Amino acid sequence: MTQTADFIIVGGGVTGLLSALFLQELTGAKVVLLERHYMGSGQSHRAAGVCRALVREPAVAKALSESLCYFKTFSERFDEELPVHAVGYLLLADPQQSESIEEAMAAAGEAGCEAQKIDSREAAELQPGLREDDQTLYVFEPGAIHLDPMPTLQAIRRLAQRRGVKIMEGCEVNDILLSGDEVCGVESSCGRFHGPQILMASSFWGARQLSLLGVDLPVYSHRAEMAFFQVPSKTTFTLRRILSDARTLLYLRPEGDQQMFVGRRESDRIESVSDMESQDPDQYKQTAEFESVVDIHRRLEITLPPMQEGFVHRTYACVYDMTPDSMPVLDQASSIKGLYFSVGFSGGGFSLSPWVGRAMAEFMVHQKRPAQIDGFDSNRFAEGRSFDWSNVARTSSS
Repeated sequence: MTQTADFIIVGGGVTGLLSALFLQELTGAKVVLLERHYMGSGQSHRAAGVCRALVREPAVAKALSESLCYFKTFSERFDEELPVHAVGYLLLADPQQSESIEEAMAAAGEAGCEAQKIDSREAAELQPGLREDDQTLYVFEPGAIHLDPMPTLQAIRRLAQRRGVKIMEGCEVNDILLSGDEVCGVESSCGRFHGPQILMASSFWGARQLSLLGVDLPVYSHRAEMAFFQVPSKTTFTLRRILSDARTLLYLRPEGDQQMFVGRRESDRIESVSDMESQDPDQYKQTAEFESVVDIHRRLEITLPPMQEGFVHRTYACVYDMTPDSMPVLDQASSIKGLYFSVGFSGGGFSLSPWVGRAMAEFMVHQKRPAQIDGFDSNRFAEGRSFDWSNVARTSSS
């Protein structure tokens, strides 16, 4: 069976889905999205769902701010409920990191997301149970949110389908078809799809398929581990805010009243490609190693001493599609007309997805790179233009 489309999106995560939605809104053309499994089955369903803009790189702060606004206003604009938790983002850092914090606050403010330094008393009011000392710098971004990723994805999916996007699950793309130096479609488990423009939005699987066409990208697999911790029994303690601790290299968000999601600040832990834990994304252990859980718990106790009596509720692991600077590659193939790609999100794709979706849709429709993604091209690594975007300067881990 052969079908036709004006735009073919490969990958049913939140980035691919939003790209399809924006393409449909911009053009009213026939947009087909192909997902090899179920929607969100890759990295999207394991996202922490944290959205904040407190980063040092102005271009990244603006992208995050746009995405924040999109998620916050989604329900009102589209009559589709999103589970938005507006709890704010509290950053903990060493005083020696003050200069980079100032840069992050300036970038966030320029992007329209205010953040301010607060003292230890204010921090304790925002989040009781923090470690008490005089050697911590606190910054609060009140507009930050977190969302449950899969209900969010399903709300966007319903909107996309209402707008006319055709979504096909269980449809694995096996080959990208060429006619000379132009794409002309894909061969999939659901048949052949003809179309003049294709967006590969399928993380490391997309990078692998691109490499078969001679499009080699610095995208590496990296296994990351997370855990949900239960608060101590017979206590009123609970996590109220999104926390990010640059001292212990952890980030946390609430999971209801009794639990918290705890992950590592992977981009700060990884200094080079050699630090990445390469894994086959189709065959890997999907729970955290015991040693990792012990280490995460030890660090969590430093950030929140009451969690010394807390316990692990469950763990999981996922495989990120990492780049050397932990920022995505948003580009088109120079040698193949009509072939676009958005890959290498390094665990941060959810928070950037509305901005990426809009930018890639404009890229494909106008066949001209939007100015806001100029720095995200695939040549930046070879040309020494990598991003240094984290909200604190790198220090040794605690």
